[in-house]
Amino acid sequence: MSPGAGNVTGEPRPLRDGDPRRIGGYRLTGVLGEGGQGVVYLSRISLDRPVAVKTLHARLADDAEARERFLRESEITRRVAAFCTARVLDAGVEDGRPYLVSEYVRGPSLDALVATDGPRTGGGLDRLAITTLTALQAIHRAGVVHRDLKPSNVLMGPEGPVVIDFGIARMLEHSTTASSGLVGTPPYMAPELLGGAPAGPASDVFAWAATLVYAATGHRAFPGTLAAVVLNAIMTREPDLGGVPGRLRPLLAACLAKDPAARPGVADLLTALTHERPLPAPPKAVGRRRLARAVAAAVAAAAIPAGYGLTDLFSAPAGIPFGSPVRAPVAGGQQWVLSVVTARLDGRPVVVSGGYDGTVAVADLATGAPVGAPLKGHRGPVWSVTASELDGRRVAVSGGLDGTVRVWDLATGAPVREPLTGHRGSVESVAAGDLGGRPVAVSGGLDTEVRAWDLASGAPLGRPFTGHADWVLAVAVGRLGGRPVVASGDHAGTILVSDLATGVRVAGPARGHRGPVESIAVGRLGDRPVIVSGGGDGDHTVRVWDLASAAPIGRPLAGHRSWALGLAVGELDDGRAVAVSGGYRDGAVRVWDLAAGRPLGGPLLGHRGLIETVAVGALDDRAVAVSGGDDGSIRVWSLGPPYPPD
Repeated sequence: MSPGAGNVTGEPRPLRDGDPRRIGGYRLTGVLGEGGQGVVYLSRISLDRPVAVKTLHARLADDAEARERFLRESEITRRVAAFCTARVLDAGVEDGRPYLVSEYVRGPSLDALVATDGPRTGGGLDRLAITTLTALQAIHRAGVVHRDLKPSNVLMGPEGPVVIDFGIARMLEHSTTASSGLVGTPPYMAPELLGGAPAGPASDVFAWAATLVYAATGHRAFPGTLAAVVLNAIMTREPDLGGVPGRLRPLLAACLAKDPAARPGVADLLTALTHERPLPAPPKAVGRRRLARAVAAAVAAAAIPAGYGLTDLFSAPAGIPFGSPVRAPVAGGQQWVLSVVTARLDGRPVVVSGGYDGTVAVADLATGAPVGAPLKGHRGPVWSVTASELDGRRVAVSGGLDGTVRVWDLATGAPVREPLTGHRGSVESVAAGDLGGRPVAVSGGLDTEVRAWDLASGAPLGRPFTGHADWVLAVAVGRLGGRPVVASGDHAGTILVSDLATGVRVAGPARGHRGPVESIAVGRLGDRPVIVSGGGDGDHTVRVWDLASAAPIGRPLAGHRSWALGLAVGELDDGRAVAVSGGYRDGAVRVWDLAAGRPLGGPLLGHRGLIETVAVGALDDRAVAVSGGDDGSIRVWSLGPPYPPD
């Protein structure tokens, strides 16, 4: 049994002689499971709040590599969205042995459930496929490759499947070299790992498919009792898909391809599962990138209303009703769009986007055609982009998983200078502003700090802003009484307002979201400067706050069924202040009338997959909203009249 955080396959066994009674201040009441690396104990913070306490075996306490891997699990698990794994609550070291405390997930592992109750069927199997795939997508979005996805690491909790055990997981930016030995569980290891290649998202897709085969049939895709037999089958034989329902068989067969480049991506799989669009069976030489383009093209074609012709869709937004697409969605070179911002370049409107592939791309806002080649330099996903002006040049500022802030000349595509470094971990959000006539950038990241940078020199402005106790997910720049300020939101749900020049707190902490503050923007409501924020896991609301006092304004704006991960503010052509938000998993872009405190029209639908980002801009002097997501497309929506009725 794998001793994953929160793991339990039945009732805990009583403590025995030799079991500790207390670890790190947590009183232990039973044993949930034991594996080769450690033991998981049951404890309770309170009568109604059980927790799982995982500790390394005493015999491994002096093994530096085992200790490092155990401690890294805490860091990695904290990065992953709470909805898909057991949330880490505490970690430490006692008597030389590290321990990890997580929420307790009551329920059997998928492995144990299939063994006792038989294979999953019908809607239950479909739900399992979609929820575990969504969890895998969130894991990859956090910059992590799991490396040991298997039935015993999927807990069938009361609120749905939970993926656990990140003990051998790796950050994607650290997965570019092969490990010194085989790491993983043989029946679920992708062939490239056996050949010494580093693990990547495609390896997790292989393991996911092998897990689904077991769930659907009760037998492994590559059977065998000896590890050598199983590994030989993985390398040389086709998977045993006997008993897999017909609707899933071709999809799982594609995921179990020997060549990782021939496996579909997670976004493509979710599209196929949730929209019943079969994935094309790629020939052996077809790579994943080409397959993704084919799927995206099919989705885009299906999404275009029959009444529109290409000429209509690519025309100016004048006369296109509010909420309608301005043009056909264009899937560019970025298969996963994480951030967008609008700007003007050489007199024409463009959209700048940050991608999961580490690129920054520029496209014509009106047509979607690329402007120049992708800007490359980040090592890992680009979480956030913004635009500014520097010495008469239009520049983009980007922040990413590699912990750097980069500045790009949009006209030439060249980096303006060396990357801006200082953050200790991922840069989650960047914003642009002005300080005494100097263009500046602001960044927030995993290290809980907010930093300000002089774009002309690349130098940091003063010391990092402090005050956040958890990683900073969102930053925005505004003005308060003539002085520039920074609004920032963190994973703990806290919003702060700080003076941009000094870093001194002006307002806050403000708390209202029941979960992380995933996005933040600064705008105006009449003459009043305001903050607009989007809630994450456990909340899903959009909220409005007074910039000067951080006091809430009105009621939370509710409607999303998932995180409000994308957020932007702007004005309609009639002067109304609006916020535009994107629901991460609900596929909806929503527009909110801030003065009225209500939605304006219905949700804007069309994305096939997760919505990562939204922006507000202008096209031919008409307001538009822009959205991007993991389907690789950037969509442009009219915010012009005729408006929906009140």
